[in-house]
Amino acid sequence: MLHLALVFLHFLAAALALGAIVATDLRLLSKLAQDRVRIAPPNAFVSRIVTVSLVVLCTTGAAIVAQAALVRTDELANPKLHAKLLLVVLLVANAFVLHHVTFPRLARGRRIARWHAADWIAVAVPVAASNALWLFVALLGVAHQWNNVVPFGEILGAATVAYLAVQAGVCGILVIAATPIDPEQQRWTDVVRRALASIGDLGAARAPAPGTPRRRYDDPVDDDDDSQLAAAIAIVAARTRAPRVGEPDLRLVTSNSEPRRRGR
Repeated sequence: MLHLALVFLHFLAAALALGAIVATDLRLLSKLAQDRVRIAPPNAFVSRIVTVSLVVLCTTGAAIVAQAALVRTDELANPKLHAKLLLVVLLVANAFVLHHVTFPRLARGRRIARWHAADWIAVAVPVAASNALWLFVALLGVAHQWNNVVPFGEILGAATVAYLAVQAGVCGILVIAATPIDPEQQRWTDVVRRALASIGDLGAARAPAPGTPRRRYDDPVDDDDDSQLAAAIAIVAARTRAPRVGEPDLRLVTSNSEPRRRGR
């Protein structure tokens, strides 16, 4: 009964972490429909879910290994177990890099098109490593056929191939996100980014609001949240300002009334 409870908690933590990571990745993909793409760090709730899940995974995993070693003395000689332990150590180390290097850099709000080489390295490498490690460690958790069969080197080789594939995908998505949208012509990057944004939106259609002007790719930078808030405040202030001395007080005029003017 104890073993069943430990295994259940172990897989529940893995499912929670993978669900949060996949949801975050889909949210980032949906941003590709925008012109000037920025990547925000995960919110505090998602970070706590992944952190707690990682702690539960390590705790329950150690308990499962210890319990199995008490029953079978050769359990610790399993090459798959050695590879999984190494990958979990890398996963924990990469989590520290994400929280202390990647997320603070993303919090600056710089558009991907304006990233420097250090930004690409600090973001693309840890993000790809996180996705690849989480997926491959989860695969090792269900690959019971590999126990005492697949050598340690082959498992690490497969993990390396998985990381390189994920790294190529992350870099490709970032390159597409850094490419500006040209409303005058349709390029292959625009087609790909719309397809990826549709995947991130789970197929939901993206229709612009009625009356929304189409933004050109060469417009000046005015899409910051602070700029939009300042523009909204300026419009409200202009509409509600008091009339100047001698300026006619404009009011609604109906067919049965004459326009009223401000008294002298």
